[in-house]
Amino acid sequence: MTEYPLPLFILNLILTLVDAAIGYHVAPMIMRRFTPDPETAELSVRGMRTMLGGVVALYMFFNCLGYFRQNGVMLMVVTAVVVVDMVAQLVVRRKIGKG
Repeated sequence: MTEYPLPLFILNLILTLVDAAIGYHVAPMIMRRFTPDPETAELSVRGMRTMLGGVVALYMFFNCLGYFRQNGVMLMVVTAVVVVDMVAQLVVRRKIGKG
C-alpha cells in the first residue's frame, strides 16, 4: 500500500471533482421533485450546493492528510467514501428520473 499514495491521491482528486459535478446537477432535480414551491426549491438548491462545497473541502482535506502522511489506508477510505457518494447520487438521479 505504501507504493500507491500518489496515484490514489490523483484518483481521489479526479473522483472528488466528478462527484461534485454530479452533485451540482442532481441537487436541483431532487429539490424540485420534493419541494412544490419554486421559490423554496431554489433556496433549497442554493443551500444544498453550498453544502456540496463543504463536502468537497472535507474530501480534499482528508485526501491531502492521507497523502502527506503517506497513509494508504486513509486514502483508500477516502476513495471508498467518494465512490459510495457518487453511486448513491446516480441511483437517486435514476430513481427520480423514472418516477
